[in-house]
Amino acid sequence: MIREIEMAQKLHKCRDTVKRFWKEEFPEKIKPYSDIVKAVMNAKHIEAIPALLEISKTETYQEEGMAQLMFMAATVELIESENK
Repeated sequence: MIREIEMAQKLHKCRDTVKRFWKEEFPEKIKPYSDIVKAVMNAKHIEAIPALLEISKTETYQEEGMAQLMFMAATVELIESENK
């Protein structure tokens, strides 16, 4: 349980960093990443975190630091929108 809480904190910290970086452009910049996370969720019938873990196995994710942050931020946004 503690590990999950720490992971959630790190994901939120990443999302907050991305929001500060992109400011008002954030919704536009995050959309393609959200779309990919949703597509993986739908294709594999899994939730957002397992979808992020699947995406993290890809070359793009592993080689692009900004893409990592964007995918993590998109995952947090999707989870929060589902919980509203």
